[in-house]
Amino acid sequence: MLAKLPFYAKMFADAGFPLTAGQTIPDSLVDSLVVSGNEGKVTTRLTELLATGLDELMAVLVPVIDADDELRRLMHLIGQL
Repeated sequence: MLAKLPFYAKMFADAGFPLTAGQTIPDSLVDSLVVSGNEGKVTTRLTELLATGLDELMAVLVPVIDADDELRRLMHLIGQL
């Protein structure tokens, strides 16, 4: 994974997410980068992230069942924020 490459490993370590002693990616890093769940959970988490004052948020859909429907729903959800 990219997080193990020296540039990214340093960037994440500087942000408080160093690789573990076994060179694995800490769960806390994954939790801070991945938003998942039903629409309510996703809305809540994105709202929390936006409230922190971040300048940019990149959303990438990982479809589960119906990519077109899930993308439509995600775009609607984002549009409502």
